[in-house]
Amino acid sequence: MSARPQVDRSPSSLTRVNLGVSQADITPPVGISSNPWGKSSSALSTGVHRPLIATAVALQNSQGKMQFIVGLDIGWIGCHECDVVKFRGRVTKELGIDLDDLLVNLSQTHKGPPFCIHEALREGKELVPEFIERTILTVIDICRKAESSTEEVDITWAYGKCDLGTVRDLPVGDQVVVGFNPELSPDDTLVVGRATDLDGNNVATFVNYGCHPTSVGWGSDLISPDYVGRARELVESATGAPMLFLLGACGNVAPKIQYAADVAVADKNGEMLGYATLATLAGMLPPATEYRFNEVIASGTALGDWMVAPVEANSAVKMKKFLAKLKHKELLSEDQMRERWAPVTASEVFLSFRIRKQLEMRLDYVQPDGTVLHPLWFWRLGDAVVVAHCGEAYFEMARELRRRNPGMMLLFLDMTNGPGYVYVPNRKAYEQNTYQSQQSLLAPGGFEEMLEIIDRELKTF
Repeated sequence: MSARPQVDRSPSSLTRVNLGVSQADITPPVGISSNPWGKSSSALSTGVHRPLIATAVALQNSQGKMQFIVGLDIGWIGCHECDVVKFRGRVTKELGIDLDDLLVNLSQTHKGPPFCIHEALREGKELVPEFIERTILTVIDICRKAESSTEEVDITWAYGKCDLGTVRDLPVGDQVVVGFNPELSPDDTLVVGRATDLDGNNVATFVNYGCHPTSVGWGSDLISPDYVGRARELVESATGAPMLFLLGACGNVAPKIQYAADVAVADKNGEMLGYATLATLAGMLPPATEYRFNEVIASGTALGDWMVAPVEANSAVKMKKFLAKLKHKELLSEDQMRERWAPVTASEVFLSFRIRKQLEMRLDYVQPDGTVLHPLWFWRLGDAVVVAHCGEAYFEMARELRRRNPGMMLLFLDMTNGPGYVYVPNRKAYEQNTYQSQQSLLAPGGFEEMLEIIDRELKTF
């Protein structure tokens, strides 16, 4: 007979840390350029579906220094100057911290303004510089407010499930297009963290999930956070606390129903994530507790009685950065990019944007020796570990890391800091010549090399 169970070992983790949170509206004025789809006939916005939000969490690490995680309802930042120098460099200088003490995770909504003056190429571009400036000032402000409100909190982490995301590599004839593939199943893992003060009041909710926010397409002229907005509304209404959305591995993941002109599709998709988050929260134990076997009770049969018992939470908060040296593929010239991409690109303006973005991605990333330096950030938050990087990894990256590290509560973050926001596709994607493999600067095998590097670093962190 096997030994009787003692403690529930289902995936859940605890953290006790000094934490503060602050949130602000960063919705731009109507009339700003906010429809970056190549298929769109105009980039002008004529209204707002739901507000764009910035959320900052301040954490005090084990050495007493402050670290910050910021979630932004922003698409991407294609320019090294606008990202590293004018944005994160400025924010960290104002806060008095090192550049790597700040993680900025972008939700990647496709219905917001560009966050780079060099990407403001279409109608409504004259409003972009002021939007960027106001957002930077807002990020600085909410980081300071989060720092000033830090208090001791318990974070209860748990894995949940969400069926919003689907695989978006779809074979059609002799090509693979970006669309729902009913033959393949993605990773449905959802990570939820519930932060509560020592009286049990909700302070913040962390939500880490990988799915492209492409519910709304070129047919809508509304500013929108896509599915994240409705999910956040549901969670914040139920918990009374800010929700920090952190985009997970999503390189080949998107909603089943997407590219819609009706923003109601984004709301329905958001309800899938929001209710999945609330279900995960409902299944959590009280803060700083675990589920232990208590005794055998004689009834109509022998019953196993379990009890909720207090446990000491892990209070370690630390960080390290690693530069993964990966090989890059042949770098196309501007003329080569124009020749290859013009047949599948809707307009000259969008083609020029794609080419410029590709060239900008190379700055501070591509090295003279045929490699790139792909930054990886590892943050330990008690029993949970955050792995963040600047790209868009195929979902298999996060799934395999969790399989290899079953005792670890792992948050995997795409679209975090810079440079580049480069795709990280697996070998099969290169064999299929997918859009992601065409756009990536990495040579085939980069995904697999990066997976091994992260796994090795996790095992020593």
